[in-house]
Amino acid sequence: MSRYTYYHVLYVGMINIMMFVPTMLIRDRFQGAISGMLIAMVIGSVIAYVMMASFEKFPGLGFPEICDRYIPRWLTVTLSLMAGLLIWLPAGTIVIFAFSETVRMFFYPDMNPYLNLFLMVSAGVWASSRSTRSVQFIHEIMMLIISPLLLLFLIKAIVNDSFNWDAVRYVAGYVNKPPSFVSMASATFLFSGHFSLFLLNRLHVEGFRFRFRWIVPLFGCFFLLVTFFVPIGFHGTVGVGDYVYLWSMTADSMIMEYGFINRVLFVFLLLFTGLSLLFVMNTWHTTIMLIRYSINRSVALEEDPVPNMNKWLALGAGILSFVFMRFVSLEMNQVISETWLVARFFMEFLFLFMMLYFVWRKKKENVCA
Repeated sequence: MSRYTYYHVLYVGMINIMMFVPTMLIRDRFQGAISGMLIAMVIGSVIAYVMMASFEKFPGLGFPEICDRYIPRWLTVTLSLMAGLLIWLPAGTIVIFAFSETVRMFFYPDMNPYLNLFLMVSAGVWASSRSTRSVQFIHEIMMLIISPLLLLFLIKAIVNDSFNWDAVRYVAGYVNKPPSFVSMASATFLFSGHFSLFLLNRLHVEGFRFRFRWIVPLFGCFFLLVTFFVPIGFHGTVGVGDYVYLWSMTADSMIMEYGFINRVLFVFLLLFTGLSLLFVMNTWHTTIMLIRYSINRSVALEEDPVPNMNKWLALGAGILSFVFMRFVSLEMNQVISETWLVARFFMEFLFLFMMLYFVWRKKKENVCA
């Protein structure tokens, strides 16, 4: 079952290529982004290792169930709602709005933005309301389809004849600049796929252990470096700061002569449409499960038929996306994304310390027993 966690590590790294981190890193490329990224690699890897080791101690239990064993019920509810409503729900809303607008701009700019959002929200609402096991089966199938092609494009970008390594070396030379806190905090998000264990740890049986943990820092570092340096290699040290749709224009700079794939942009956007819907499915589903547990603790890995509460909560998240689009522009969304990334950085430390406390309590119980 550990493969599900690694699927989340992989897709969180990939979704950041188009969504959250690149603009912030590129903005600070001469003001500490490099040193901030190096620190983020260490912090992100350490948090991932510690959290995975901590959840190993509680097989079959999600974060809310672990909380119920050691802290008062009211605090469990507070932490669960905080995680759902301040981390996962906003993440899905930000992504579905941003990518809905990105796809519309490049594929059909004359289309009503609310209609395009409706199509994506409909898919997100249906998928996120399924049972946890069904959500993970969907996730696995989509990752096996999307990942090979996307990794092929990224490798092709690195070895492309148009890639300017001198620009990369020039920007890398700013490693001696003091680290940018925003760049560091945002870059750690590429390592945070392990936070799916909040919910998915329920899938693990007694005696479960994570193998191949080195995959987490490997994927995180790879996608972080690609996210930052590939656009610089294509557009130059100064020109890279002029683009709004940074990675879309980077993909449009590549051409492949592989059968029907010529202009990379359209295939690239289709792949990321699938990734964005996966992200929305997982974040909204996690929100639904955390809210349900806070209300009545009635959750299960397999539910057939799907509870009506799942459908209503997913519909509420979808409606929130329309409200978000009504009042937020793409420029405001970027500011909100930056604020969310920094807030998530501090929340990760809160939950890390909580898990360490729970592990300490369990060891203390075993000693007393």
